[in-house]
Amino acid sequence: MLSESDFKNPPTWFRGVPFWSINDKLNSDELVRQLRLLINGGFGGGFFHAREGLLTPFLSDEWFKALKATVEAASREGGFIWLYDEDRWPSGFAGGHVPALGPEHRARSIVMVINATPFKGSDVMVVFKCAPGDGLIPRECWRINEGKAEDGYLYLSFIRHVASPGEPWYGGFSYVDLLNSSTVDKFIEIAYKPHVEALKEYVGKVVPGIFTDEPNLTSSRPPWRGRLTLLRGAPFPQYALPWTDNFPEYFRRINGYDIVDKLPELFFNIGSYTKTRYDYWRTLTMLFIESFSKRIYDWCNANGLRFTGHYLMEDTLLSQLVVGAVMPHYEYMHVPGMDHLCLRTWEMFLTAKQVASVANQLGKERVLSETYGATGHHPTFEDRKWIGDFLYALGINLLNHHLVPYSLRGRRKADYGLTIHWSQPWWPYNKVIEDYFARLSYVLSQGVRLVDVLVLHPIGSVWATYSPVNESEAVAVNEKFMEVLRGLARMHVDFELGDETIMAKYGNVSGGELTIGRARYRVVVIPPSYTIAASTINVLKRFIDNGGLVVAIKPIPTMIDGVESPTINDFLSKVKIVDNVGKLSEILNSVERSIIVNSPSDKDGEVLTHVRSVGGSLIVFIANTSRVKDHEVEVSFKGSFKVEDWDPLTGSISNYPASLRNGWTLVKVTLNPVGSRLLVLKPGEPLIERSVNYVKVGEVKLSSDWVTRRLNPNILVLDYARVKVGSNWSEPMPMPKVKDTILSLGVGSAYTIRFEVNATEKPQGKLSLVVESDNLRRITINGHELNLSKPTGTWLDWNFKTYDVTDLIKDGINIIEVEGIIGLEPDLEPLYLLGEFAVEAKPKGQSIIHREQPVTSLGDLTKQGYPFYSGAVELTRSVRIVNASGGFDKVELILSFNAALAIVYVNGVEVARVIQRNSSVDITKHVRYGDNEIKVTLIGTLGNTLGPLHRKGDLSCVGPETFYIVNESWTDEYVLRPFGLEDARLTLYRIA
Repeated sequence: MLSESDFKNPPTWFRGVPFWSINDKLNSDELVRQLRLLINGGFGGGFFHAREGLLTPFLSDEWFKALKATVEAASREGGFIWLYDEDRWPSGFAGGHVPALGPEHRARSIVMVINATPFKGSDVMVVFKCAPGDGLIPRECWRINEGKAEDGYLYLSFIRHVASPGEPWYGGFSYVDLLNSSTVDKFIEIAYKPHVEALKEYVGKVVPGIFTDEPNLTSSRPPWRGRLTLLRGAPFPQYALPWTDNFPEYFRRINGYDIVDKLPELFFNIGSYTKTRYDYWRTLTMLFIESFSKRIYDWCNANGLRFTGHYLMEDTLLSQLVVGAVMPHYEYMHVPGMDHLCLRTWEMFLTAKQVASVANQLGKERVLSETYGATGHHPTFEDRKWIGDFLYALGINLLNHHLVPYSLRGRRKADYGLTIHWSQPWWPYNKVIEDYFARLSYVLSQGVRLVDVLVLHPIGSVWATYSPVNESEAVAVNEKFMEVLRGLARMHVDFELGDETIMAKYGNVSGGELTIGRARYRVVVIPPSYTIAASTINVLKRFIDNGGLVVAIKPIPTMIDGVESPTINDFLSKVKIVDNVGKLSEILNSVERSIIVNSPSDKDGEVLTHVRSVGGSLIVFIANTSRVKDHEVEVSFKGSFKVEDWDPLTGSISNYPASLRNGWTLVKVTLNPVGSRLLVLKPGEPLIERSVNYVKVGEVKLSSDWVTRRLNPNILVLDYARVKVGSNWSEPMPMPKVKDTILSLGVGSAYTIRFEVNATEKPQGKLSLVVESDNLRRITINGHELNLSKPTGTWLDWNFKTYDVTDLIKDGINIIEVEGIIGLEPDLEPLYLLGEFAVEAKPKGQSIIHREQPVTSLGDLTKQGYPFYSGAVELTRSVRIVNASGGFDKVELILSFNAALAIVYVNGVEVARVIQRNSSVDITKHVRYGDNEIKVTLIGTLGNTLGPLHRKGDLSCVGPETFYIVNESWTDEYVLRPFGLEDARLTLYRIA
């Protein structure tokens, strides 16, 4: 049952758990300090994630000593430390220890070599002789044991490929063969077992579980997806597919025939290719589940751990072939999960629906999403809410934030953030957004989701038609499937997905409803498909015989389990067939449903609704995924309910008006962009509230006369430098090119680079230079050497040292020279100057610092002296409200801003912490006639300080390359995100 007290103060279990990027030399005291920061910042702990930059050896005594100190601190502080099963990703190689054991554990595939001659040798598994047709495409093939090349034929030689050592990402070795259960056993022995042994008194309590990240069947193998390109050398292209040594034996046991005899059919449309491909991919998925997912799940079960994480490339029907099919794996995760990347939402629609469907069907309480990866340093609280609301509306209820860096030094600060860190200006307010999602997580983890419609997941049709040689048929399945899903979203019809493998095990019929585990459905939709499983037909026949409705959208399947079968027509004769997804609307409107959603303003399906049943009550979460449109939504629920508004932002609970019509409770909701509403419906009579109509009687524009105050030192980023070459200096070049230039000198070589600071006059107040490398030999400013052994403090991170340079900076051009030795971990990075000055950004690092000028009008502060500033700014002004005839009954402050969030004060009282960049704040209780003081504090991000600062075009996805690769999308200009208050006004209303 729902608890109001748990909603207001969510238990730690329901708080988000970020990836804690363990990425440098570990210090136990620093880890404990950071853990306290995480818990105080609103998180439930962290995933202890070995990551790029880690200098303490993974799985060493020092590693476990630091980890145990952190776990002990979490026990004292009331947090959780989740484990992570790998050094970096993808999971399976244990930082290189597993592939180092020998070639029997390294990744495998089968490569098809097309040639005019057959090959023989120890790596050649089988050869086929083929008669070519048009375009030299084989039209018939025969397996041969030996023979010489004959003119007019093609030969397909199938080669066993075993990954070779030499890949730095995999510890100098390669990825591994996760179809081999012995390899997975070694992985468990090396990466899982020592963690449990070291932390046995905490496992299952302070250490709840372990994360697996992107296990797959394609890494360290020849690419098997890609377009045909012009060739050099070989006369024909080569293609590959996943394989393992015992696959033929396993396949024969499952399917009754030898897959080796059928290998050409996996690539070319010959023989019974749809059956062969269907059987291959289905069997491959089964073997991967048995060898990896179920094996680790069972081990975790036996050792008190929850198994969680996500698989590689879950986002489309084709991409998920890297794991065979993703949905069947979720049965063997205690907390199934997915990956969300970049500043985007709808591209992850299928991903979220897949994992949430299985979790709801099989009764898994928590559903994880690795979230905010590759969004950079810039995201605001609105960005986080926008993505999070989208995921929670689809069924996610555990945020795994990507990521919290242990160290920001060097390349570590460019590691696929969102950089969630105490150096972010918004960190003191992080608990605002984390409390919001913790409350949502608590509520949306209760009960069971109510969905009337099940859509069959057509991965079988992709299995039957996919070929590395020609993906077009499989692509069409994916495209038509996504049209169906988006079409249902536009109709505001919630649905779940039915995986045929899971349905074969858990599908049943009860009381005229199709059931999968605990979930119940009244309508089943067959999307455009080529094939359907015999087990699915059997359960759907029983569903139809018990009064259930099945609707198929053309083109309808003609195959059963990949084989053309006229018997499918008997089944389809009982199915309602429609031409396209648009025709579904009429049919669904005629079916009795428990929830009906209408939004005439939302033609694009931007409003998502999530309904759960808890006892006799309903939970309703409604989210507007649009960033620009308001939407009016009406939701109807069968039955009579009293409606309450549970505000996850504040924890407050209040009555919400509704109406009763013909036995249905009707609720109307207005959602602004990125707006959402959480309602709880309890059995009873709805509260019919008399509507209050307000009439606008006045408006006060607040565009000028502001007093702007910077609350932190301003920043000059020094990210262009000259390199000394012999006795000469190069032109200014960006730091990535500077690094490339000095690296060309070779490890152990000395270098000197020069930064320039142009000051129109000597700045007033203290000046600090920030240096983030400990490997520099010497720094001079205008010829005066800094004592690098005596920093005055740190900035942003424990690795960023500050030095007082107040007396060294003069007016005019200031020269900062840096000398160092090229080491094995070159971390040459920009310098930063902090102080009381304004900055005019200029290309190629030629920015100018000068005296600050008062800023009194609204607008973008990056153009008014603060291009690289990442702190907070106060804007204050006085406004007079005149007691005109009739006065006012309501006053709203309308804001539009670019910042992480805004804090609003009226007459010295904090009124609101505003997340959405276009917002209205009711300040009626805080204003008075006469003079009033309005103060808006804008909280920035690290984006315009740490970058990327020179990347043109779309920056919705931010990875290391956006910081360090100088290519056609690089510009010497500074590309800055706006920061400032764009618009502010008071609007006065009177009751009509």
